[in-house]
Amino acid sequence: MANADQARENAIRIIIASQKADRAGRTTDPVHRQVVPALDQAKAAGCNLPSIHAEADRRYGQWLIDNAGQ
Repeated sequence: MANADQARENAIRIIIASQKADRAGRTTDPVHRQVVPALDQAKAAGCNLPSIHAEADRRYGQWLIDNAGQ
């Protein structure tokens, strides 16, 4: 099992990928099936799930700002 930092970063990365897939209209993208297992792994490693979602939302929001108009 990955350590807590790795599990947290993996969950954040997968949530962001899922949000990007949603925005692109790819509602059946395989990344969606990875979200729950990644969160389960992070929880098992002792991570705080609300902070994972908050960080993923922050990073995704920054990605939207950085890519506005493209």
